[in-house]
Amino acid sequence: MIKYTTFTILFILFIVPALMASLIKMIPADDQPGYGDMGRVSVYGIRDFTQYFVSKNKNLVAIGTTIKNPNLKNKKDIIFNLYDNNDNLIRTTTLNGFNIGDGDFVKIIFNVIPDSKDKKYSFILESPDAKEDEIIEVFLTNETDYILNYSYDDETHLGGAPMVTFHKPDSRLETVKLVYLNLFFKLH
Repeated sequence: MIKYTTFTILFILFIVPALMASLIKMIPADDQPGYGDMGRVSVYGIRDFTQYFVSKNKNLVAIGTTIKNPNLKNKKDIIFNLYDNNDNLIRTTTLNGFNIGDGDFVKIIFNVIPDSKDKKYSFILESPDAKEDEIIEVFLTNETDYILNYSYDDETHLGGAPMVTFHKPDSRLETVKLVYLNLFFKLH
């Protein structure tokens, strides 16, 4: 009975995390920064939001941020355009406000950008068909090592959306290794 219990505990501690980690499709580069006291900006019609940032890792596959959809009024298309450092459009995704709650963390997923490590990018969020009473709002935070600056109403400011970049792991083995290293450092 002691051998069975020991085997079960070791299985749960070492094998189950490896099995679960092998299913992970993307890893966040960092934690989402807090909102701070910088407020938020409205996106609708001709008012768009541009964020400049640096990808901390290779294989950029998604960007996550918190978006406010006050009273769930925006049911229009929200367009996400991703640009490289030379202002070339490299990815575009369309979301719908109907699927975004009031203060939801939204993960915008696109095709992998393999060589993204330490490269500068920008994205534009816009909802061109939305009227002034159908706004979405983007929260703002201070500048970090990867959140550089943002443009809104033809003005550029330091900081921007409290965003997180997500990256596709090179292999399942790498993901399992990261999970065990993280577990080891938390227990240490």
